[in-house]
Amino acid sequence: MGPDSYYDTLGVSRDANDAEIKKAYRNLARKYHPDVCKEPEAEERFKNINEAYSVLSDPQKRAQYDQMGHTAYSNASKGSYAGGGGFSGGFSADFSGFGDIFDTFFGGGGRQRSGPRPGADLLMKMRVTLEEAAFGTEKEVSLDHVEPCPACDGSGSETKKFTTCPTCGGSGQMRQMSQSIFGNFVRMSTCTTCGGRGKMPESRCKACGGSGHRRARQTVKVRIPPGVDTGMRLRMEGYGDAGEYGAPSGDLYIEISVAPHKTFTRRGDDLEMTVDITPAQATLGSEVEVQTIDGRTVVLDIPPGVQYNTGLKIPGEGVRWQTKPGDMLVRVRIVVPERLTEEERELYERLLEIEGSKPSAKGAKKGKGFFQDVVDKVKESVK
Repeated sequence: MGPDSYYDTLGVSRDANDAEIKKAYRNLARKYHPDVCKEPEAEERFKNINEAYSVLSDPQKRAQYDQMGHTAYSNASKGSYAGGGGFSGGFSADFSGFGDIFDTFFGGGGRQRSGPRPGADLLMKMRVTLEEAAFGTEKEVSLDHVEPCPACDGSGSETKKFTTCPTCGGSGQMRQMSQSIFGNFVRMSTCTTCGGRGKMPESRCKACGGSGHRRARQTVKVRIPPGVDTGMRLRMEGYGDAGEYGAPSGDLYIEISVAPHKTFTRRGDDLEMTVDITPAQATLGSEVEVQTIDGRTVVLDIPPGVQYNTGLKIPGEGVRWQTKPGDMLVRVRIVVPERLTEEERELYERLLEIEGSKPSAKGAKKGKGFFQDVVDKVKESVK
């Protein structure tokens, strides 16, 4: 783990339990919440604390983080964006829930946060093949989102100048008073005239009507890092909906779903498959050829006396995204022939005699084989 690991961010050890992680998070969140802490780096520090907690508090995400390491998990791949909008950013893991926890810690009713609002996050589900999940891939997808208006650079004003909102006087909030049996009740809400910005465009942009945004479809190039699995989320920072003028855009989350494979089943970093062998191969041992996930052919040694469903391991042929790659596990399936040639039947009968057993009448008849059955029927018709 590097100095910027999530464990370092929360100030806990790698073997910390859930209670220790939660306690550290609550203490740090109280200390660095932007509504409480006035240090210049408080908001960024608070976001990092939330990112760390969102991963370490989730058993599945924490296990993935411990496996992949900080660099691979938090910056799994760099994305690229084709089209307008002026976004930039890269992949990271799923850091959901950076919501305002002021109400949770301080009993609710806290003041609303001032300043322009960030853009909304977007979620996109993506299905990939097992090969793509094992080795990584790059895909282009179409994304419908809100982007800054190019005519006014997202300001909503043709002149990029603003005036104070006449309704809220620049506070961005409206004060409403009502009476109840308990006395006067004051409720603060977002100003409906300026949308909480506290200012209005001097001259509304004709292209966007003063909103500063437009809906557009853009092409996003998504790089899927090797080793992803179903349920994992990748985050492309800044690829969500555009925020208000002066605020950052939201993030785009890519939720991965790995399609079933006709040959392989994934077990963590290992890949499992089956191979059919004959009773003779199982008894005496043999060599069979099997294909790896990347299409290469390797020779598998079948040991004498192998039993049904035994797993034979081929090291290093599983998912290979980590320093130590996974293995390929080949399950042996012994297949008994349904029809025998005359020579095969005689050999099996001889083997039964050696074992002190006798073939059944049905087995002996069935063992003649398909062509022998046809010959017998032809002979009977001639008679």
